[in-house]
Amino acid sequence: MAKQSTPLQKGSACTNCRRRKIKCDGERPRCGPCLNSSSAFSDCEYNDNNGITHVQVLEDQISVLEARLKDLESGGATQGMRKTKQVDSILMPKAKLLKNGSNEPLPASGFEDLPPIIRRILVHNFIMNCCWVGFFLHRDRFINTVLHFKGEAPTFALLNTTYVWGNHLSSSQNSLEQEATLVSRALQSSAHSLSESHPQKVTQFIQAEVLLGNYFYLAGKTVEGKYHVTAAASLVLSAGLHKLRSSGAEHFGYLAQPLDTLAPPRDPIEEGELINAFWTVLTLDSFWNTVHGTPSSIPYTSSSVRIDTPWPLVMEEYAENPLDHNFRNSHTIDNFLGGISDNADSPRAAFSKAAILFERATFTGRQLKNDPNSPKSQKDFSVLDTLIPRFIGSLLPIDRANVPPLNYQLIINTLASAADIQLHLPLASDRISSRVRTLNAAKAILDLIDTWGHLPEMEFLDPMIAIIWTLTAQIFIDESVRLQYEDPLADLPFTRPQVLAFSKRVMNVMNSHPFPLMILQFAQVRQALDKATAGSGL
Repeated sequence: MAKQSTPLQKGSACTNCRRRKIKCDGERPRCGPCLNSSSAFSDCEYNDNNGITHVQVLEDQISVLEARLKDLESGGATQGMRKTKQVDSILMPKAKLLKNGSNEPLPASGFEDLPPIIRRILVHNFIMNCCWVGFFLHRDRFINTVLHFKGEAPTFALLNTTYVWGNHLSSSQNSLEQEATLVSRALQSSAHSLSESHPQKVTQFIQAEVLLGNYFYLAGKTVEGKYHVTAAASLVLSAGLHKLRSSGAEHFGYLAQPLDTLAPPRDPIEEGELINAFWTVLTLDSFWNTVHGTPSSIPYTSSSVRIDTPWPLVMEEYAENPLDHNFRNSHTIDNFLGGISDNADSPRAAFSKAAILFERATFTGRQLKNDPNSPKSQKDFSVLDTLIPRFIGSLLPIDRANVPPLNYQLIINTLASAADIQLHLPLASDRISSRVRTLNAAKAILDLIDTWGHLPEMEFLDPMIAIIWTLTAQIFIDESVRLQYEDPLADLPFTRPQVLAFSKRVMNVMNSHPFPLMILQFAQVRQALDKATAGSGL
């Protein structure tokens, strides 16, 4: 005997059937009409107990995010470096972003896009914070192609890496399984990115690798981070991005011609994207290879890889003031390290310069330590000993009134002082002047931490910060050990109780930013401090 259907109570139909004004059988998790629909509604949901459905939650979130995005787009600040407050509580903390109404998982294939609602939320999350994660493309053009479907759609590699970051930057508590699915999708599509028939596939592949590299470093997966940054470095060299606007005869480095897959820029904005791509990669490569103790993948001090590409600008400047058609440039980094003024003071240029100084200071300090009588080592040290303080003095103090977000300003200023530490640290045990210099530079970083490290705008930090704060804390801990076994010197700036207190202040702020790399670095500092204070009663 056929089963008789029980009439549903008023208001008990699923949201789709109510919208379509058809009879609903009330079956769960998916009713008959939704299951048999030609469009196969996967978001069959029931509004139980006068609550709101998952889709309604997501749609509400999108409305708030789009209002924020319109506010950003209509603001007068510089594109891509605008002052933005972090997305705070606009994403409801209990909403599972990456599940649809019937709790189906995300598509596992990196070549199948996400549901539109999820796609829009993740992209919005990413755009709100894209400045500090290494995004160098024109933000408004990216928004138009992804959210408004104007122009050529991005490659799957670029889309999927922005989804990874959008998930990370969400305040929703999504599961590790969901995060792993997004990362897997990004890796799949990145591996095949150069096989796509897309006019901007090289530029977008570099962007995807930068985003993946930063993500893996933040996650404490340094081997994977290095892999992706190295891939990006290899491609910018092969594509000749270090020779953009070169005044020399050799425009393409190791290749007689650029890669066939690199489309020439069609306008000043696309040229700006290529320039900024190069400097973004060089910045990451210089810093992280120094941390790993390995040679740079972009050996910019070698004559065969001379950098002629002009310093980067914020993206809006390329549109407002395009480079003159006849403008040519050469020896960009050589001139900077030689102390030649270049008037390149954009935030992006400052970040790149700070990373270069960090790398060169590390190499030069160690070189002089190993060969103190070398005239070249002495000269290189003397040049940097003057250049680094001058560069630090040229930086604007961190201020909310400045164009870049606070966390972007923080990494620039912190990295510059870290370069000062790296230059003098190898000599600190032999030279009292270098010992004082490292302590004062570490104190300058601590002052930045005390002033800015606890602010809500610092919710998301560049993974480089975890390394530099570890270095800072270690300077104070090592000094406490020295002071324990030697007579206090009148010309030292701090006492043992002071440097121990300094190290604990650094640790406190590290502990307040528990992303995976910071957690690993905090454990290292904690162990060093415990060892330094064992048996001392401090």
